[in-house]
Amino acid sequence: MIAPARIKELLERRPFRPFRLFLSDGSSHAVPHPEFAWAFGGRVFVGVAGRAGRADEGEVKELALRHVTRIEEGAGQGSGRQGQR
Repeated sequence: MIAPARIKELLERRPFRPFRLFLSDGSSHAVPHPEFAWAFGGRVFVGVAGRAGRADEGEVKELALRHVTRIEEGAGQGSGRQGQR
């Protein structure tokens, strides 16, 4: 399991570098900006932006940290399908 402190460390690092969270179900979730994620307890909340110009289409994914199998730094965007296997 990835510790919440590790996620917070990545989010607070300056300069920020995007990263991707990989889950045990094969999905992955990009964190392109530090304001797109928040770690609390055993969960990490990841914001998913809507289409350009449609802020109302965004959503927040709640992920259990026990299912995060790895973190890939420098891979915030374009390295796989967001939330899909």
